[in-house]
Amino acid sequence: MPELELVAVDDGTFADIPVPAQPGARCQSCDYWERIDGGREAPEAETPERGALERLKRGRLAGGRGAAGPYAMVAYRTDAVERVAVAYAQFGPLSQYPRAQSIRDRYPALPESPAPWVVTCLQVTPAVGEATQRAEIGAAFLEDLCTALDRRGITAVEAYPERAADPWLPSPGPASVYESAGFERVAGDERYPVYRRELSGETDADAWSELLQAAKPDEGDQWPLPLPSTPDEEDFFRLPPEKPKRPNPFGDD
Repeated sequence: MPELELVAVDDGTFADIPVPAQPGARCQSCDYWERIDGGREAPEAETPERGALERLKRGRLAGGRGAAGPYAMVAYRTDAVERVAVAYAQFGPLSQYPRAQSIRDRYPALPESPAPWVVTCLQVTPAVGEATQRAEIGAAFLEDLCTALDRRGITAVEAYPERAADPWLPSPGPASVYESAGFERVAGDERYPVYRRELSGETDADAWSELLQAAKPDEGDQWPLPLPSTPDEEDFFRLPPEKPKRPNPFGDD
């Protein structure tokens, strides 16, 4: 199998995100996972709405860069002739993806602490070749992604692939690819499963050093950044208010 090069999504790689399997969808403007009422359908080209959605999406994907790393990666297939973007993954802390939280709320037996990171999207372009090679690239991408997250100190990763006639149509990709990458089904049924992989959570000091250097503010700003001010220092130790019940992402029971 050709070597994969994983690159964090930023201003330079944002346009390289491959077209997803679902017709009419576009990852650069999709807010399906970021909003309960979000969608995958792409607005018409060259419209103010599309430009605004793309700027918002780009900002969201880069939003964690200064804390725990970016929330998306593009995988390039490289050989002696060319370097082509063939796969894309979106991921991040559970708190960043309300739809993922809503799905997870349906399974109270799942461990709540520490909250997992979630892979919301895994797409491999069919241009890579036959179905077997497509699945192999997806599994290799997940394996490399989990290694990268492990180095960040993440202790568990979850995903919520849906059963479909074409398993690549739902944005998380096929359940079989997660199984090949060491994930296990821990909740749900075959149609709406929850897959989970435990990580060591042993933070790589060098990885954190590189991340902090990348997130360092411009010269003249304080570094490390000061803690945010609060009305009362006791606020740090108070439990957050109870969250309102989220809508059922699969529709009414």
